[in-house]
Amino acid sequence: MNYFLPVHIGAPDYFNYLDKINLYFNYIDNKNYNNDSSLADLSVNLKTNPRSSHLIGPYLAGLFEGDGHIILSKIIHSKGKISYPYIAITFVNKDLPLVNKFIELFGGRLRIKTKENAIVWIINTHKELVNLINLMNGYLRTPKITQFNELIVWLNDKYHYNISICSPDYSDLNNNGWLAGFIDADGGFKIRYTEKRIDEYSKKVVTKGRIEVRFVLEQRQILPYNNQTYKEIMFKLQSFFGITTELKPSIHNIDKTYWIIEITSLNKLYFLIQYLNIYPLLTAKRNDYDDWLKVYHLMVNKTHLNEEGKLLIKFIKSNMTKNRTKFNFNHLIHLNNVQ
Repeated sequence: MNYFLPVHIGAPDYFNYLDKINLYFNYIDNKNYNNDSSLADLSVNLKTNPRSSHLIGPYLAGLFEGDGHIILSKIIHSKGKISYPYIAITFVNKDLPLVNKFIELFGGRLRIKTKENAIVWIINTHKELVNLINLMNGYLRTPKITQFNELIVWLNDKYHYNISICSPDYSDLNNNGWLAGFIDADGGFKIRYTEKRIDEYSKKVVTKGRIEVRFVLEQRQILPYNNQTYKEIMFKLQSFFGITTELKPSIHNIDKTYWIIEITSLNKLYFLIQYLNIYPLLTAKRNDYDDWLKVYHLMVNKTHLNEEGKLLIKFIKSNMTKNRTKFNFNHLIHLNNVQ
């Protein structure tokens, strides 16, 4: 993997060790950092699991359950016509290359939401809708399965299909790519970099210097469509990372309540990294994940404790999330062999 970093910004001493840092990252790509036997078991389990990582259905199910919705068929009374159902998944604008790839593979069309800086992938033609349902069917895990099954019932009744009605998937999360899709929809990879500040007069520490990698996953507490709770699946996700405490609530704009999972433990984050090595992210979020992973490795090796490491982490953070101007979608090669 090439970790070469651009050299258009940075303190003067930064340029003196870029080559050394590139060699360092090439080295750590092949190094095993964790001797925890339970983590090693997870890695083996992921690599030997019979449900192959090339199956796209679970990933799409996770993506849909994070940022998708279904419009069911209804009669438009003023015109006496029937509106036909469709599945829609919302993306941010920077995910356009991925959405175009999905359209190439599975059909559908684009709807641009300029004010929201969003793209909606809409699947509404008969053949494409049935194909997408068959890909995702059996892999859904959240309350959205109720409406998904209602859509299947409508299609079965109207067209005499025999599409199966499935219950939620309660299998282990490391069985397939569902979690990768759900993270692409609702997850975030964050780096905390706080400078140490000392009061020049009292010489007391005003702010402690702190560097931290964090993974955050948020989802609403209740699905408005049917008032069903997301607590069960969010608790299962939290347990997947070895967290046994109660779920934490998060409030947005006073009236919107979410469940939030936050992980900063390097050992627990290793579970996530091993999983994503097998079931990769596909959205533009993959770019932030790759940078976040570099900082994770620096911290595992204690490099974040020296000045060169701190400078590098500060640089990496400065080019992530909203500050990122260039995106690499080479990871879409994973879609070339999906089924």
